Amino acid sequence: MRTRSAADSAFRKAIVIGLFVAGITPVCRRDEPEKTTAAASSSDAAKSQRPNLLIFPDELRVADSTVNEYVAKAMTTCAAGDYEAFRLLWSARETPLPREEFEQGWQAVQNIHVRALEKVMLDADPSAGRTEPEMVYALLIEVALDPAQKVGQKESHRLVVLMLTREHEQWRLATAPKPMREWVKKKIAEASVDSAPSTIPRPQGD
Repeated sequence: MRTRSAADSAFRKAIVIGLFVAGITPVCRRDEPEKTTAAASSSDAAKSQRPNLLIFPDELRVADSTVNEYVAKAMTTCAAGDYEAFRLLWSARETPLPREEFEQGWQAVQNIHVRALEKVMLDADPSAGRTEPEMVYALLIEVALDPAQKVGQKESHRLVVLMLTREHEQWRLATAPKPMREWVKKKIAEASVDSAPSTIPRPQGD
């Protein structure tokens, strides 16, 4: 799997928008500072009171415990509303979503369900900053969004593929190349079909 295009760069932004934002920037009125302050306080209170929204089945965890720990940390951070912590999750080769866009939708996240976590070897690709083959992880998550929130009204469940890459001895989130996204989604779709219960014919009357 290799290469990265302008479409992949656009997809990186779409990933996070799909996770957290409604796509409409709220308008702040200068003559209502009290309401702005109250809204900020309410947001801070919501962050501190939210339960753990991550579903990470044991059977999907990999042999490398540092990968499992990072997935749990990253997904929990994404749903917690802490932009500075969220920004630090990303690879230095990525440009994180702006604070304003992130703030628009994190409260709509009801849960983040890990559906797949697969080790993948990427070919060298200088255009993507890889001068030699690189071992990464493909992460498929399903995000459930509150249909009462604007971001969840159009689509309450979204499948998103991210990539975990190693930088300076730390795991970081990055854009998954298009072939990786298609591969992991296809693999999970096929697994779902294979695991579906067989239809047992009803016995015919004598």
